[in-house]
Amino acid sequence: MSLDVTIRNSSPEDLQDMVILMDQLGYPTTYAEMKERYSHITADSNFATLVAEVRGRVVGLIGLQTSYLYEKNGRHCRIMALIVHDHFRGTGIGRQLILEAEQWAATHGVDSLSLNSGNRPDREAAHKFYQQLGFTAGSTGFSKKPQALQHN
Repeated sequence: MSLDVTIRNSSPEDLQDMVILMDQLGYPTTYAEMKERYSHITADSNFATLVAEVRGRVVGLIGLQTSYLYEKNGRHCRIMALIVHDHFRGTGIGRQLILEAEQWAATHGVDSLSLNSGNRPDREAAHKFYQQLGFTAGSTGFSKKPQALQHN
């Protein structure tokens, strides 16, 4: 069965479907939280959110952030989020989102793309998917919450 998939820029009407997708990505999110995040993301011209729509529902999204890097010249794009609804995985929607992101990047003067994907057993299929699309594994990432400065 061939799916009629439309890749387009996201809109506020997509928020409820985006909440479902974030939950499936492993980041439980309320509608209010997604609405707040989305308001910040859409207000920043360095961000773009593309969605995959099937039969009027958003079943995938890719979030992009452009920036400049310290270690090399040119404009860079980081894929901040990529998720396809679990009922639509394996249908080519993830590939379509990546290819559309590459087109978007090319039209916005971007020289390179990168993404982070957790080093967990449930992400092994995702890692193989990224490698099939030409991404190479890179450095290990670290994160923490900032602590207030302590006075002696």
